[in-house]
Amino acid sequence: MDRPIFEEAQSFFARMEADNTREFWARQRRLYDDGIRPVFTAVCAALTSFSGWRIYRPHNDLRFRPDSPPYKTFIGAVAERPDGVGAFIRVSSIGLLVATGLPFPAADQLAAFRAAVAGDVSGPALVAAIGAVTGQGMMIRPGRAQPLTRVPRGFPADHPRADLLRWKGIEVNHRVRRPAWVDIASASAGIDELLCEPAALHEWLARYVGASTLTAEQRFGPRRGTGAP
Repeated sequence: MDRPIFEEAQSFFARMEADNTREFWARQRRLYDDGIRPVFTAVCAALTSFSGWRIYRPHNDLRFRPDSPPYKTFIGAVAERPDGVGAFIRVSSIGLLVATGLPFPAADQLAAFRAAVAGDVSGPALVAAIGAVTGQGMMIRPGRAQPLTRVPRGFPADHPRADLLRWKGIEVNHRVRRPAWVDIASASAGIDELLCEPAALHEWLARYVGASTLTAEQRFGPRRGTGAP
């Protein structure tokens, strides 16, 4: 019987969680370089719903987060469609995470998102899109950052969508604890299905937020990249 395609990666990261050291990495790097990363990269390359995936580097940047472990306990990638809808996928010891929406908004996207949340037409449209997504059993999150404690300046504190105005993004999460796909074709097809499922939210983001017009340096700065090569 064929082995699930991500099983080796899940086992690898479980061991890394228990021994996140340079010594472990030195012993196991060939497994990562020759097995885990090529499989994950091939799955990303076969996806059709998003392209241009950037794979995260395996190590953490300890210059700015000295308390972090030296290595990431997952392999992940980010991508963005021309209409500004973003995606993030990750394989770790606990399985597969697929997130889409606006997980990492640029400053101009965040401003457009908040303006649209407050809009008389676009705001209720977002509430309807969220209802459509959650009605299908998907989980909505406020992006990858914690929401503000207060409504941002320029908006009334008693705004009917004050909770959404405090968000720093919006994303839909899918978690698959034990991915059963056994080859690249079935894995990419299954992930593509998950990436496309929150269509109502994607359509709202494309219409009312769109892509960032900032340069990469303006958007991420010299110290705020994703860790992708």
